[in-house]
Amino acid sequence: MASNTNSIPVLAPPIDLNTRDQQGSGTPQEERNNNNFRNEDAAITEDTQPQTKEDTYDETEPPSSSSTEPEPEQEIADDNRTLTNVNGETGPRQSSDQSKFTNDTTAAKADSESTVSAEDIRKGNGKEVNSSSASSNDQRDYGESQRQEEANSEGDGDEWSYDAQLKADQKLLESRGLAPHHSLALAYDHLSVRGQGGADDVTYAPTVGGIIAPWTNRHYKKKAARLAKARVEAEEKGGSDDAGAGESGRGADMRWTEGDPTPKKGEEGLRKGERYLLKDFSGLVKPGEMMLVVGRPGSGCTTFLKALAGLHNGYAGIDGKLYYGDMEGDKTLNPYKADVIFNSEEDIHDPNLLVGRTLDFALRMNTPSPQARLPEKEGDDKPMTSQRYQDKTKKELLKIFGLEHTHDTKVGDQYVRGVSGGEKKRVSIAEVLTTKASVQLWDNATRGLDADTALKFNKVIRTLTDTERNSSVVSLYQAGNGIYNLFDKVTVIAEGRVIYYGPREEARKYFEDLGFVHPDGGNTADFLTSVTATNERVIKEGHKGKAPTSPAEFSQLYEKSDIAKSMRKELEDHLKSDEKSQQTRDTQDALQKEKHKLAPKQRSEKVDFFTQVRAALIRDYQMRWGDQWTLWARQATTLIQALLVGSLFYAVSDTTGGLFLRGGAIFLTLLYPSLISLSETTAAFSGRAVLAKHKAFSLYRPSAVLIAQTIGDLPIFAGQLIIFTLIIYFMVGLKTDPGLYFMFLLFTYITTLCTTAFFRFIGYSFGTFNNASKVSGLMFSILVTYAGYIIYTPSMKPWFSWIRWIDPVYYSFEALMSSELAGVQLQCIQPQLVPYGQNYMGTPAGCAIAGAQPGSTTLDGTAWVNTALDMYKSHVWRNFGIVVALWLFFLGLAVITIERLPAAGSNKAILLYKRGGGGKFIRASNQNGNEPKDEEQGGAPMQTNEKPGKPGNSKEENKEKENVPEGVSAENTTFTWKNLTYKVHNHGKDLTLLDDVFGYCKAGTLTALMGSSGAGKTTLMDVLAARKTEGEIHGEVLMNGEALPVSFQRTTGYCEQVDVHLPQATVREALEFSALLRQPRSLSDKEKLAYVDVIIDLLELHDIEDAMIGTPGAGLGVEQRKRLTIGVELVSKPSLLFLDEPTSGLDGQSSFLIVSFLRKLAAAGQAVLCTIHQPSASLFAQFDLLLLLKAGGKMVYFGEVDNLNDYFSKHDVKIPKDVNPAERMIDIVSGDLSKGKDWAKVWSESEECKARMEDLEKLKKDTNGKRQHSEEDDKYEYASTTGSQLKLVTKRASIQLWRDTEYVTNKVALHIGSALFNGFSFWMIGNKYADLQNRIFTIFQFIFVAPGVIAQTQPKFIANRDIFEAREKKAKLYSWQAFCFGEIVAEIPYLLVCALLYFAPWYPVVGFSFKPSVAGPVYLQMTLYEFLYTGIGQFVAAYAPNAVFAALVNPLLIGVLVSFCGVLVPYPQITAFWRYWIYYLNPFNYLIGGLTSRIMWDVDVQCAEQEYGVFDPPSGQTCSAYMQDFLSQNPGYIDNPDATSQCRYCPYSKGNEYLKTLNLGDKVDGWRDIAITALFVLSSYGFVFLLLKLRSKASKKAS
Repeated sequence: MASNTNSIPVLAPPIDLNTRDQQGSGTPQEERNNNNFRNEDAAITEDTQPQTKEDTYDETEPPSSSSTEPEPEQEIADDNRTLTNVNGETGPRQSSDQSKFTNDTTAAKADSESTVSAEDIRKGNGKEVNSSSASSNDQRDYGESQRQEEANSEGDGDEWSYDAQLKADQKLLESRGLAPHHSLALAYDHLSVRGQGGADDVTYAPTVGGIIAPWTNRHYKKKAARLAKARVEAEEKGGSDDAGAGESGRGADMRWTEGDPTPKKGEEGLRKGERYLLKDFSGLVKPGEMMLVVGRPGSGCTTFLKALAGLHNGYAGIDGKLYYGDMEGDKTLNPYKADVIFNSEEDIHDPNLLVGRTLDFALRMNTPSPQARLPEKEGDDKPMTSQRYQDKTKKELLKIFGLEHTHDTKVGDQYVRGVSGGEKKRVSIAEVLTTKASVQLWDNATRGLDADTALKFNKVIRTLTDTERNSSVVSLYQAGNGIYNLFDKVTVIAEGRVIYYGPREEARKYFEDLGFVHPDGGNTADFLTSVTATNERVIKEGHKGKAPTSPAEFSQLYEKSDIAKSMRKELEDHLKSDEKSQQTRDTQDALQKEKHKLAPKQRSEKVDFFTQVRAALIRDYQMRWGDQWTLWARQATTLIQALLVGSLFYAVSDTTGGLFLRGGAIFLTLLYPSLISLSETTAAFSGRAVLAKHKAFSLYRPSAVLIAQTIGDLPIFAGQLIIFTLIIYFMVGLKTDPGLYFMFLLFTYITTLCTTAFFRFIGYSFGTFNNASKVSGLMFSILVTYAGYIIYTPSMKPWFSWIRWIDPVYYSFEALMSSELAGVQLQCIQPQLVPYGQNYMGTPAGCAIAGAQPGSTTLDGTAWVNTALDMYKSHVWRNFGIVVALWLFFLGLAVITIERLPAAGSNKAILLYKRGGGGKFIRASNQNGNEPKDEEQGGAPMQTNEKPGKPGNSKEENKEKENVPEGVSAENTTFTWKNLTYKVHNHGKDLTLLDDVFGYCKAGTLTALMGSSGAGKTTLMDVLAARKTEGEIHGEVLMNGEALPVSFQRTTGYCEQVDVHLPQATVREALEFSALLRQPRSLSDKEKLAYVDVIIDLLELHDIEDAMIGTPGAGLGVEQRKRLTIGVELVSKPSLLFLDEPTSGLDGQSSFLIVSFLRKLAAAGQAVLCTIHQPSASLFAQFDLLLLLKAGGKMVYFGEVDNLNDYFSKHDVKIPKDVNPAERMIDIVSGDLSKGKDWAKVWSESEECKARMEDLEKLKKDTNGKRQHSEEDDKYEYASTTGSQLKLVTKRASIQLWRDTEYVTNKVALHIGSALFNGFSFWMIGNKYADLQNRIFTIFQFIFVAPGVIAQTQPKFIANRDIFEAREKKAKLYSWQAFCFGEIVAEIPYLLVCALLYFAPWYPVVGFSFKPSVAGPVYLQMTLYEFLYTGIGQFVAAYAPNAVFAALVNPLLIGVLVSFCGVLVPYPQITAFWRYWIYYLNPFNYLIGGLTSRIMWDVDVQCAEQEYGVFDPPSGQTCSAYMQDFLSQNPGYIDNPDATSQCRYCPYSKGNEYLKTLNLGDKVDGWRDIAITALFVLSSYGFVFLLLKLRSKASKKAS
């Protein structure tokens, strides 16, 4: 122990707790200002680097503070005891924050250095005093004197501390004559929040059926009313068990009832259908105060914080008054909104941005102006540069939160690998702290952090609150006593009511005085929220029957209490005082001074618009560079498309035959970049959450991001399009004139910018992606149709021809087409030249094309453009001006729409029920009249947040009481693993994530898997459950002493950290789906479904069994989703149950319920293995066995929980009785208490390790061959037959679509809209020569229904695929073949309907023949096309990594198919290289063939005046005699056969003559093409299977 000699700091001077206030610098407030947070908490050393890498590698691993930082010993307050020093005077022990480290401490030294250890205490350095009976006042004094102590110790060393840094900065500011900080008090008076609906307002989810037959909705409305009535009755009697409904015992005054007066506009009070989410909150948070908000999930904590932050859009209304200083209401606060900040519990970031760059961006937006910035040194009047300020602040924030090692790591998300969950949470916290806001509201900010990091975070907030005089409000679900003691005030919320608001140190006493017992060693915060749960609380002798039960009773008692009166007085005094007005003025002045010179004073952003755009531009490029897949995919697809177009139109001839091709080349050049900009609509949604968050933070105006994106596009598009246009221009052989090439480039460039702005405008105009994609798909086809190429200008119908005036593609097409053909003389060739052939050499001939002179065989290009297209070269620069103006116009519209997007936290969320659901609940409530469920609950009204089974105080007691749940199936399985090692390949090196781990999990036991963040808990769980698809696994994993059976993955339940469910399913459907697919095939469906009812009873899911699961934030709550996740695994009757952090994101009670429930399962004979993050002492005591890991996946302990203390005592470390062992042991093995030992080595050499190994071998022998489930069952990889998999998966996919009304209505609307638009654009096509082309183009137009529908189908397919890959595939619910089959078959009915809905409005309007032999095949082919493009969209989605990538592949794929189908370039003119293979492999070729052949075969052609070829025959001959030979071999007819001059020749007389040029010579070709299209449909669906199979990776097992 030599290394430990220097590490015991001198105890602080003795302090008399009673005279604490006289000590120090004066007021307790000032003493508290010295809270100190040292850098050693975040010391990062080279020795720990491997673990940090593991963190960034395994994104599922929870936060990694401990793997990269030594953990401080838990706070003394957490220990609930005082120390007595040698003189016998009580005084607090120094916290670990004083143990001295310097920045370069090595890991070993860090491990060895420690504060006074448990060992020293044991040797007599002091005696322990149990404080659970100590008065609360002592506890309060304790927290404060402790903080003062930390401050007093500040001078002991020169190491960096955050508090000292803040004070030094304040000194620097004062030296420039600036205020050191700015503060705002937060006061609220009679604050109430109104929401829509309640228990009496049941909303059924819409279905397609409700849209088809709207009259049925009336019946369902009545049923909803009955369900609502049953729920209200349940609520009044307290029988509703649904924690999410959150209604029971709230009291009638919380909701609107019939007969209530309706307030006038602007008046306070409930309107019809409203209820109070929060009722009558009053209070005050002064500068320098921290308030803790606690309550059960769903009680209204988040709503309270949002209301305080001024985020009111998501609610029906806000009553009462809010004061920020003396500013009242939103309007006066607007210029200072950035000083009030709300941080939600979700971590929303740009996944492709590095951590350092995320903070850089926030700091650029938050840097104060030079006149309010820090100077470099004291007395210096020159401010630091903005770059220096940003670097300094970033360095400090990374240091405090131990994020230095992540500076160059991506933040990541569920698809992009990045930092771990806990690190991401710390990035979110650091980002908020860049704002230096005076009023900070933190919603469950410690979710996903381990106990140690959570404590550190709260200390940072304490430091900031004290030193910077902030007003901080923090809501927490699981707060240990160390955290709890940092706060000044506490608000306890139950069901939207305040049941306590007052000083933190009096809260416990207040509830104890009401008759409640605080459990020994329990967390006070958990105690405060448990008092409303009638069967969790413990009531003192003599108070039975007197203690309040419902939130309404608690609230009334509190209102009458002395504390409520004193808090009311404090608020009234504050509202009367003048001090706050002066404080507010000072803060307003300081905030205005911080704003840059050009920043508008009436807005809340600190920096001017130009700086915002500059910062957003830098971030935009960093994000693009971070997402290199997409960046290079755009460049690559453009290059490929250019080569394709160039080769397709290679070397166009200077003849009339090349006219159409020149148009096609120019049209495609303009079309393709517009097709790429269609993906902007998708992109407008991907960054929206981050944008909303930053808007709420007042970092920048949203329009700055749009302008930055636009500026960012300029050079990228320029580079992209220079390559694109160079290739096309010179391969096609357009005029070789530099001026014309640059004009070609210029128009392509400006058109691309214009369409990009247009599609961004559409994206930002809609709240949902489906609506936006519906509109963007339709708009795209409008832009294309009226570009002047598909329909020539003279053929445009008057009702739609105006569209060309607002179509940028039309203006560019006119400019390029007229310039290209100006002054060009084109040689007339067949079929326009008449007559031609051997017999007609040198004889008079004419040219049958618009703009040709009679008798001439050349055509003037300008004449053709003017006559046929109605386009003029004189319009070129006018058009350029118009396109630029349209670009600016669309950009302006996009700016307006992006500014109107809502800020984060202001969207409404509602729980929907299945149409007609809730019937069982109604029947049950009618039958039993909501009687209490069992004797234990007596006659007391049952609470929403109550669950059966009161926890005993000790495990033995609990086991006696443990009521084994009825009907729960459990197999007596024993699971063992030995010498388990797991390595992954990362950055060229092998990283060991698990190192020689062994252990076992017996039937009937509950095993906890614990360790610091980043120790490899989730990794071990994944490896044991056979869920890993990468890396190398070595070792032995056995079940009942034998190798894992084929059925292992489906017979074990694995509840992952993330709750992955299908949003459109109901709770019951999700459970039944899992039961039917995973229970053994020997059971009947009836038996399987009966077991679902057992689990619903057990998990108390009755009330929400018919509720839609929805997405987080719009559907089930966190706790309900967690219960469902567990239920989905339990219904499979697992032989073994794995749970990864089942309690994260839940409050203390919900966590206890879930663990008690696991305890019951174990009692039934289930083997359970569970990782757990922040367990309280009582939670930890529920476990039987513990496997403890340290960073690097090394074992530190494995054995009984009860023997843990003895094991550590043997090695000179004792865990005191009243300390939470779960927190202390992690500190011992990874933190300050490690005593310089390598605990992994200590374990491997210990007796206990050998004993456990022997146990393991004995277990293997004992259980070998004792198979619990049938051998028969083990043969099968999947429990259910292929047939039942296909049936159930298809049924589920069909129900999903039936309920996804938005998806279906958008699909239908797109078809009807496109069909009407296409039909009326080509209204009643005639029989002219030009109408032959119009017939082809109206059919061609039908192809373009695909991109819009594919853009909607792919995100849905990818979302479902992600659910399948994340959970269902790994649990072997069903095979990948069943997934593909279900996705494909579910779409079929909608595709059949869509084909009809396109055919019906389009076919009659364009005037095609209704002969059965024509209309029938056309309808059949249109139906086949619906299947074809859906198959294409799905196979791209099957392999694409994400939806944005798929949206970029679509244009290339569809572009190729469209280009080579023989419409844009007729078959004879396709370049020989492509003509003989790609043309025949192209499904669109056969599609067009099948559609055009029937429609055009029998058409009689009648040329229009300007379409005839006019020439004079040799003198003396009539026209018919002269043309006799010619017409016998060639198509066409003479209009005036008997004339002797001005013969008028029309090139075609019948449609079938024209079809020959399209390679459709025989009448039977139409049917041939329909049959081939059907084969392509089958092959496209085959590709869906193939590509999903290629994407799937098999799970790995230990070898």
